[in-house]
Amino acid sequence: MKYLITLKALEPFLFGGEDTYGTLGDKTNGTYLVKSRQFPQQSALLGMLKKEIMTQAGVLTRKIRGEWIDKKDKEDAKKLTGTQKFDILTTQTQDFGVIKSLSPLFLMNEKKSFIKKVDIDSYSYKDGLLKGYNPKKDIYDNFVSTKTHTKLSSSDIFQPIQQTGNKKNGGDNSLFKKTTYLLRDNFVFAFYLDVDFELKSSLITLGADRSKFLMQVKESSDSVQYEDKNGYLTLLSDAYITLENIAQHCDFAVTSEISFRTLQNKKHVTQHNKFQKSKKVNLYEKGSVFINPSQDLLQNLNNTNCQKIGLNIYSYKQGDK
Repeated sequence: MKYLITLKALEPFLFGGEDTYGTLGDKTNGTYLVKSRQFPQQSALLGMLKKEIMTQAGVLTRKIRGEWIDKKDKEDAKKLTGTQKFDILTTQTQDFGVIKSLSPLFLMNEKKSFIKKVDIDSYSYKDGLLKGYNPKKDIYDNFVSTKTHTKLSSSDIFQPIQQTGNKKNGGDNSLFKKTTYLLRDNFVFAFYLDVDFELKSSLITLGADRSKFLMQVKESSDSVQYEDKNGYLTLLSDAYITLENIAQHCDFAVTSEISFRTLQNKKHVTQHNKFQKSKKVNLYEKGSVFINPSQDLLQNLNNTNCQKIGLNIYSYKQGDK
């Protein structure tokens, strides 16, 4: 089955990155000033889907003292979601059970789709320069409609919510200041999903604060479609690129980077959850643009395992070069 999945935020959300409250794992990366990212990691969407599929299939036991899979249901759970956590460093295509693929997360307002993209189209490129470029304007703070090319900024879509507090008896994690987000107006997150399971609409949680989202499921065979009017390669998702010197593989690029990690250990009901993070890698952030990419860059982007969960997805016509 192929679906369009939309996620409507019912409360402020906190999508984490490198910064976490207090201490975690090696105790070197704690902070008390945390700001949510605008989008969750694609691996977080994958984890949410695994949990929801097992819940709807009745193999995930959920009670006050925790969540677990009973011994009698373990084989069914393996068939539904596989046994592997996403590993960005593997060269093998992983198996996630009934989940065949998911698209990059994007934004929708009613029936209009928006993607993040650096505002390179406001300038003209020639001989390695962007004519008219204004460094005082944030070229990265830009979202465009996939059909009309209407432009919006983050403030048009994301409403910041600031909170400062002191948790009673909180120890290392007692003091905090965080910035979460809500989506303005009728904006929702959206992605396409190919899955061998009859998924139903539900209430799900996502993010560091386990914020509630209304997940609505609609059958659809569409995909994220966008074409740059100048023929530039546009990242529709965050991308893992292993080429060392990107400047040697394109004529020009406007990019930003974002860190990526996943939690490696399992949750325990009766034991203390001491979470450990995977090795940190840097991704090129969705919306980055490359002019005249080399074949090596295109081949590097075509990472089947990453593309299966909605990473390394891009828009580019080979004939444009």
